Amino acid sequence: MTKQFSTPRVLLVEDDADLRSSLTSYLSMAGLTVTGVGSCRECYAALPGAGFQVAVVDVALPDQSGLVLTEYLRANTDLKIILLTARERLEDRLSGYAAGAHNYFVKPVDARELLAAIISLASAETAVRERDLPYGPEWRLRRASWHLVPPGGEAIQLTALEQQLLELLVASPGRIVARDTLLTGLYQRSDEHSGRALDSLVRRLRTKIAAAGHTSPIKTAHAVGFCFAEPIRVT
Repeated sequence: MTKQFSTPRVLLVEDDADLRSSLTSYLSMAGLTVTGVGSCRECYAALPGAGFQVAVVDVALPDQSGLVLTEYLRANTDLKIILLTARERLEDRLSGYAAGAHNYFVKPVDARELLAAIISLASAETAVRERDLPYGPEWRLRRASWHLVPPGGEAIQLTALEQQLLELLVASPGRIVARDTLLTGLYQRSDEHSGRALDSLVRRLRTKIAAAGHTSPIKTAHAVGFCFAEPIRVT
C-alpha cells in the first residue's frame, strides 16, 4: 500500500463571525480544508464522519465553555486541539492544558503562527496513525552517490541541491515540510527570490522522475510546503 498524502482537515470553532471568516479564508488559501462553526452545538453536529485532524476552539463560546468542549473532544476523539482566547493569565493557560489542549494562543492570533501549529499537530497525528501500515516497495536515497532510486527502477542522478532538498524532505517522511524550513536549509534565506528558486528546483526534480517513468512522490501543499509522500530508505 502506498502512503497517501492529504491536506490537514481543520474544525474551527469561533463565534466571532469576522474572525472565523478571516481565519477560514487564510487557512484555506494555505491549502488546508477548513470547516468553520460558531458554537459548541454546531461543532458537535459537524464532527461525525468528517475526519478532522485538528480543532481550533475559542474558549468563550455562546452556548458552552470552550474548555468543556475541549474536554469532550479529548475524551471522545483523536483530534489535536488548539485553544484561542483573550485570557492571558498563567492560570487560564494551565486550565486550557488541563482540559486537554495541545496548544494555546492568546488573541489577537497571528494567522501564520496558527497555520504552522496546525500543520505540526496534523503531521504528528498522521505519523502516529500511519506508522504501522504495511507500505509497498520503498524508494531509496543514496547519500554517497547522490542517487534517488525508485521502487524497481533505475537510479536517478541528483545534483547537490536536489540531494539536499530530498534530505530535508525525507527527514520527515509523509509529513509536510514548511517552505520556510526548506528555504532556510537550501538557501539560508526566505524571500521571493529563494521562493522562486525552490519552486524551480522542485519542478526540475519532478521532471527527472517523470522522465524515468515514475510518478513523483513529491507532493505540494499550496503555499505551505512539500511532502515526500511515499516510503523511502536512506542508505
